[in-house]
Amino acid sequence: MSESKYTIYWMDNHEPQYKQTPDMGYALKWMEYLRKNPKFSAICFCAENPNQVGKMGVDSIVDNKTPDGVEYTWVKRRDGGQ
Repeated sequence: MSESKYTIYWMDNHEPQYKQTPDMGYALKWMEYLRKNPKFSAICFCAENPNQVGKMGVDSIVDNKTPDGVEYTWVKRRDGGQ
């Protein structure tokens, strides 16, 4: 079984750089190191989970249910939670 892979991206003197690791803890520590050094910029990372099943997010809601029949009740509040 494949593991998740984390890729960290950053700019070093206007040159794009990246590093990959299967260890999320290491990825976060590396990003912390990069962020403490003003020489580096545009620091971010992404993750791939090869064991993910299906699409991310919900692509359709019919009668307040997701495609697999689960009740979907999320509503965006525009009143600041009041």
